Amino acid sequence: MNTDSKHEVRVRPLRERLREETARAILVAAEEVFADKGLHDARVEEIAARAGVSVGTVYNHFEDREALLADLVESRRKELALRLDQALADHQPFETQLRSFALTVFEHFESHRAFLSILLQSDVGQPTDAMREIRARIDVLVRRGLSRKALRSDFAPLLPSMFTGALKAILMHDLRNPGELEVPERAEAAIDFFLNGAGA
Repeated sequence: MNTDSKHEVRVRPLRERLREETARAILVAAEEVFADKGLHDARVEEIAARAGVSVGTVYNHFEDREALLADLVESRRKELALRLDQALADHQPFETQLRSFALTVFEHFESHRAFLSILLQSDVGQPTDAMREIRARIDVLVRRGLSRKALRSDFAPLLPSMFTGALKAILMHDLRNPGELEVPERAEAAIDFFLNGAGA
């Protein structure tokens, strides 16, 4: 072994990897239990049982139930933000980027349907961090569309809210009518409504 090598790979200790995997398993179980029982009725005992760990192990990783929920929401928010940033990094034509963005939102929702449906329904009056993440990136997307003359400038201040509203309306429709539209159909409906309106 060459001790002078600048390319040595740091091997993370087994204890660190096990701790991360345990925390991940607890978060997955928490998502399922919060989705099944609701934000207020989910109990740490049920989360621990579903994760296959003791209640004490849950508390070794998370201060309390609220901290666990906050960590879960934050991890899903970060995951969504990363995926949206990847969609925005693409230098395709505006409509292609719009489609990629909408697909990303609906795919993320579909991957975490039960849990995100609770959060979406609780997003009344005060938007969740996840909705703020989506909105901030829609602002970027709309500015891009305006600069490329792909969007009308006479309603520029309203465009981010209009696209956000289209996405959220379709998410809410899908909650009430699961399986009615496939993910690509949801994305196309949002884009078509945003770009062409509802006129005949």
